[in-house]
Amino acid sequence: MERLTSAQEKALGFIKDHMERIGSAPTLRELCSYMGYKAIGSAQDVISALRKKDFLEKPNRQAARSFVFTDKAKEFFNFQPFGDDSDQVFRVPCLGAVPAGNPLEAIEEESDTLRISTSMLPHPLPKPDELFAVRTFGNSMIEAGILDGDWLVVKVQKEAEPGSVVVARVDGDVTCKRLMNDLKKGWFLKPENPEFSPIYAKDESFEIVGRVIALQRTIS
Repeated sequence: MERLTSAQEKALGFIKDHMERIGSAPTLRELCSYMGYKAIGSAQDVISALRKKDFLEKPNRQAARSFVFTDKAKEFFNFQPFGDDSDQVFRVPCLGAVPAGNPLEAIEEESDTLRISTSMLPHPLPKPDELFAVRTFGNSMIEAGILDGDWLVVKVQKEAEPGSVVVARVDGDVTCKRLMNDLKKGWFLKPENPEFSPIYAKDESFEIVGRVIALQRTIS
């Protein structure tokens, strides 16, 4: 087996650990930060080297920049990532895009499925048919760690505890916000970005669609 440099092995190990902890590959910026590189190009170089040495699959197209282990990499780490046939994976239906900014019209048509390891979900595990996935857009939840383009795994429920991150319907549209309760102003949806305003139930009624229980992030 072709030998890796210390930097290449460190980068490959980080990708493996990120997959196991988060359920998805890291971004180039996350890899760059971990490796101590100042330029994204340095992270791109180490990824290119790993692909040339057949430890990472080459993307079929330029837009597909996710890091996928080859059989050589799996053998190197004795790493068995979750797959479709594993009982440790849920296949969650994707219902379209839910805004994490100002409420916009939701597209509730199943377009695909999202695979997520059960290790990424809270225990006791929810039932698979209680879950759906939506992709966020906008920046209103960035301080909660929810970024534009993230996939949210949502458990369908009509109620949630204060402080929960929820998907809520507002006048027929949907949004992702943190559910809060104020003694004077009552229930409201709180954005995690000071540039956005809360939505108070007393001013604009809303209903809870589900609680966000996990997220997956893809490379952009």
